[in-house]
Amino acid sequence: MKRALSLSGIPVSPGVAVGRAVVWIVRPDAAPRRDLDREQVPAELERFRHAVDASLREIGEMADQVRGKLGNDYAAIFHAHALFLKDSAFLGPIEKRISTEGVNAEWAVSVVAESLSAKLRDLPDQELALRAADLVDVSRLVRKHLGDGGASRQRMEELTGDNIILVADELTPSDAIRIPRERVVAFVTERGGKTSHAAILARSFGLPAVVAVPKLLVSVGEGDRLVVDGRDGVVWREPPEDVVSLFLERRGRELTVEESLKRRSLGGIARTRDGEEVAVRANIELASEVRDVLGYGADGIGLFRSEFLYLSSEGVEFPDEAIQTAIYREALERLAPRPVVIRTYDLGGKKGARHLVGTEEPNPVLGLRGVRLCFRRADMFRTQIRALLAAASAGNLRILIPMVSGVEEMRRVRAFVDEARQELDERGVPVPDNVPLGAMIEVPSAAITADLIAAEVDFLSLGTNDLIQYTLAADRANEHVSDVFRPHHPSILRLISRVAEAGRAAGKPVAVCGEMAADPVLFMLLLGLGIREFSMGPRSVPALKDVACGVSAADAARMARAALSLSTPDDVAALLLRESENLFSGGAELRTAVTV
Repeated sequence: MKRALSLSGIPVSPGVAVGRAVVWIVRPDAAPRRDLDREQVPAELERFRHAVDASLREIGEMADQVRGKLGNDYAAIFHAHALFLKDSAFLGPIEKRISTEGVNAEWAVSVVAESLSAKLRDLPDQELALRAADLVDVSRLVRKHLGDGGASRQRMEELTGDNIILVADELTPSDAIRIPRERVVAFVTERGGKTSHAAILARSFGLPAVVAVPKLLVSVGEGDRLVVDGRDGVVWREPPEDVVSLFLERRGRELTVEESLKRRSLGGIARTRDGEEVAVRANIELASEVRDVLGYGADGIGLFRSEFLYLSSEGVEFPDEAIQTAIYREALERLAPRPVVIRTYDLGGKKGARHLVGTEEPNPVLGLRGVRLCFRRADMFRTQIRALLAAASAGNLRILIPMVSGVEEMRRVRAFVDEARQELDERGVPVPDNVPLGAMIEVPSAAITADLIAAEVDFLSLGTNDLIQYTLAADRANEHVSDVFRPHHPSILRLISRVAEAGRAAGKPVAVCGEMAADPVLFMLLLGLGIREFSMGPRSVPALKDVACGVSAADAARMARAALSLSTPDDVAALLLRESENLFSGGAELRTAVTV
């Protein structure tokens, strides 16, 4: 019997699962090479093109299946797959190998796909690196339609047994969507990330999942007993019975606490022990997540990341004005009168859409992204602004502009809004007199000039993820500088305090919609810095509402003043860990990423 072993990875979907490992190897074996006579090449090219067409049809069928189960937004994952089969950067090298080398299509697909996926995985842009799994998925599909036996494997639907934990090198979206959820209780992969398509689907299905577990496939074998902790990113192989009992007890406690917190969260807006109102809203990427916003008792949507609509289009352009208007209107109607903050497209940087930028950027994170890219693609931006304004009468819309660096950008955005309002008025489309327009504060220049920006906008929203990254010059996805990326660094606290004060002075609300808001201890710190509006993933809302109700705003302010007087992150962390338990009198567990 194997000895117990604990492995660690990236948690992407919370929960605890106990089961038996089923090893699932995604990548097919390399296809054998077959040399062709010159006269056979035209027929081989035609066979390849027929396989591509058949693969596109199958992808469309998968998208329809997903649309029926989960809605249009999740179906968009497969539209992204279809883009590979319309992309000359993928198809061209395959046809070139078939033509110039006189080889069979299966081998050409195998070699090109392996080369491109390896290059994707090596990219510093994590969003693009995660698309390697999508490319593997697509190439496997094409090889299947070419009749390649090496690409055929056991089907998800054929898995037998109960309490299955899938263990894979990486899990492709077409595999994830076919997971028999009545038998599979979790999955673990050696590669992947929080924003991979498989991770998105895992969260939708409510399956605990851990990805990027080093040496997973050499450490875990078929039939091994596993415990998967999707909250902390821990995977136990052949755990002792006392460890299993502890995890099962924790799962039971978490389910009981979660249900209790959800019921209390549905009771309305939270108030601190000394009577301060605190709005706790949800961040979403997909319109279908509105049901989670309602189910977890959020006070509206604090951040709707509209760039996911780009993946919802079947081509390489964005949905037209009518489609966007319908999507925004539905979300606004379902949540009315709660506020819905929709962020305009935040593309570029590490978020792909390189063809929109129009040039290769040596440092895309500091290049055309957010509002800068919107200005460059004014046609795209005008369409989105018109769609947002056209839907505004359906509910309580607030428009948020990403990556603002100064006042001049917000003045330019105002001109776009005024122009769109006039166009809609000429068409006879009603638009409310006042649709609040806000600036996202996520670069140091915006935080430093927050008082100037506040005079130009209706609200401010702190995007702490990027603010920390840009202020500390540390990529949080880079393991070599992860110890530098600390949200409680004195510089970050001072910038947040400065923005909160600018909002108070101008009489404009200030919200926090980054990861800091979901950490209970940092939530209390932010409350003490004067923040009264927060936004996080829907599942985190009930616990943070509980924290808000269990703390005194005056006590939190005292702790924040003390934190602002300290000079190192370690000193701040020690203070927060020491004070937070004393401040909070609620029932939620105070789990924090704050470390000394």
